[in-house]
Amino acid sequence: MPRKPSLLLAGCTAALVFSGCATSGGGVVAPPPEAAPQLRMALASDPGNADLSWRLASALRSGGRATEASEVVDEALSETPDHAPSLHLQGVLLEESGDLAGAVGIYERFMALDEAESLRDEVRKRLTWLRRQLVEVGVQDALASEAALSDADPTPGTLAIFPFVYRGADPTQSSLGRALTHMLATDMAATGRLTVLERLQVQLLADEISLTDQDRVDPATAVRGGRMLQAQHLVQGQVGGDTQRLSLAAAVLETAAGGADPTPVEVEEALERFFEAEGQLALGLFDAIGIELTAAEREQVGRRRTESLQSLIAFGLGLEAQDAGQYSAAREAYEQAVDLDPGFQDAIDALQEARDLEEAEEDDLDEFAALGGELLRPSAWELWLDRRGTYMPIEEIIPDVGGRDPFEEVGGGEPISPQRGTVIIFIPRPGGGS
Repeated sequence: MPRKPSLLLAGCTAALVFSGCATSGGGVVAPPPEAAPQLRMALASDPGNADLSWRLASALRSGGRATEASEVVDEALSETPDHAPSLHLQGVLLEESGDLAGAVGIYERFMALDEAESLRDEVRKRLTWLRRQLVEVGVQDALASEAALSDADPTPGTLAIFPFVYRGADPTQSSLGRALTHMLATDMAATGRLTVLERLQVQLLADEISLTDQDRVDPATAVRGGRMLQAQHLVQGQVGGDTQRLSLAAAVLETAAGGADPTPVEVEEALERFFEAEGQLALGLFDAIGIELTAAEREQVGRRRTESLQSLIAFGLGLEAQDAGQYSAAREAYEQAVDLDPGFQDAIDALQEARDLEEAEEDDLDEFAALGGELLRPSAWELWLDRRGTYMPIEEIIPDVGGRDPFEEVGGGEPISPQRGTVIIFIPRPGGGS
């Protein structure tokens, strides 16, 4: 029976086309570029097969034909919007095109699918990495557009908390400034009365426009940053004290007011009462902005997150390292914070984020893209093709019907000639009759 070479590729290539070959590490390899023509033919015979569309798009992408791959994926998703492998691949293609925000949106859709369970951890790491990249891109865009943003009106109800500068006597406690900034941003966003800008975004901008601690407490520097961030309110402050006492001071600046020097909010407490001091500072800042909190909201502000000051200091060190892109050092600091206080949820969450960033930084996007193949559910047609590819080497050594020699058979000799083909066995009737 004649074969169909137009639909099959020999050896491992055939398996790659229709199911993927396993690497030595057990991973999935996307179809190679040369598989695209066969995949187009297979898809033409089974239109609407989203799994085949994924294979074709993967082959096109690996061959440098990203635009065609995107068209194939888009068409598949237009018919099957929740096809998990196609969503996964679309996110990869958007990443490679430079549309990071679009990729984040697609990966978020992917994470909401039940089928995403097996890849949820991998995609979560990718999302963490892309969100960090988006913040960095946003800061660079703001710097490049400073002139235009300086004349624009700030967004009402927005607050930017600039990094607190440490002025205390004990250098081992210097990371309390970063920890305090994090706690304030969390508490002042918790009430829903203000839109608090992401701490990392403000930190990175401050690092770009202010290279010295003296500049960090200069109102003019803060207002410049506030205009680029389009924030209405700015908070600027410092941490002081010694090994026993804690001194906090902060002020609210209004971007539109041109940086007038307001009366600062000041709090002094025993060092071990850090969270009580932070809560008092937050309440004072709400008052300075003119927001009157309810009794329930006031109780929520300044809640104690850890009983260990050393855990808080380690947490601050982790924030400093992570802000600088030193993810391994950040992970180690967060691990120390969690060891010191296993119930410190902020440190637990930050540890997961640092691990994600550390691993995502080393990820190979091609390997990540191929993971979508693990979600495929082959149709009966694809399973048949897969098996054909698997057994083709065996079929090659079996002779077909044209290889039978009836004269040799009658004479008692070998009836199979060297010509390859299918084996057909004839059983003579008893007595030699036909």
